[in-house]
Amino acid sequence: MKKIFLIIILNTLFLYGCTDKDNHMNPHQSSDVKIAKVYDNDNIYLTQIALMRGHLYVGVELYKNGFLDNAKMHMKHPKSELYSDIIPTFKAKGSSGFSKELEELALAVEEEKDFNLISLKYKNLTDAITINESYINESSKSLNEKIVLVVSLLEIAAEEYAIGIVNNNVENKFEYQDALGFTVIAKDILTKSGTKNKDEEIKKNKTLVVLDSLFKLKKNKTLVVLDSLFKLWPSLIPTGKVEGDSKIILNAIAKINST
Repeated sequence: MKKIFLIIILNTLFLYGCTDKDNHMNPHQSSDVKIAKVYDNDNIYLTQIALMRGHLYVGVELYKNGFLDNAKMHMKHPKSELYSDIIPTFKAKGSSGFSKELEELALAVEEEKDFNLISLKYKNLTDAITINESYINESSKSLNEKIVLVVSLLEIAAEEYAIGIVNNNVENKFEYQDALGFTVIAKDILTKSGTKNKDEEIKKNKTLVVLDSLFKLKKNKTLVVLDSLFKLWPSLIPTGKVEGDSKIILNAIAKINST
């Protein structure tokens, strides 16, 4: 992909999945140009950001393992597909977003820089993303809302996996990889952040002690379900038959919702 792509990508259409064909259409893409609007729903806002995280995670993993062309494909999508759509919301929240960090990482990948530099750019970007994820209502920081976010990501992962793997055959490796990235980030949402209840508050309130125990139980059950999904991705680059089906992800969502 030529460097000039970094200049024009802000004006492209927005879709969730990756593709190796410029004219590929998927369920998330419409033939109509989308008009960006402010997200007043925190789950939608956080889902958009989490999808970017998923693309970036897969891109960096592919780069680290030497699959540079695959990595470049994933690195262009956070901005071309998702970032422009969220700019009005950043502005409404008084944030400058993380466009600079996103472009710096994409350019470093495009120029096939040393992985140490890629890692540094990736860290700078994820740090900036974390800051923007904090611009939400306090109620959206609860464990229950985080699980709602996890389910939102898994629903999209199921759609992507259904496109990537059809009857155990690899139809689109990029969608298969997208689904992995979204699932990894879904797990990270629960493992890398605390819940709304503070330890000090819990110690002072017996009711909160009980609630915290229930929250932890629900969180752990959800993590078990998420861990069971990773067998669907035996490798970053799928070859031959893949023993997987998107229905497994849908069944996992049903389990989480019933927890």
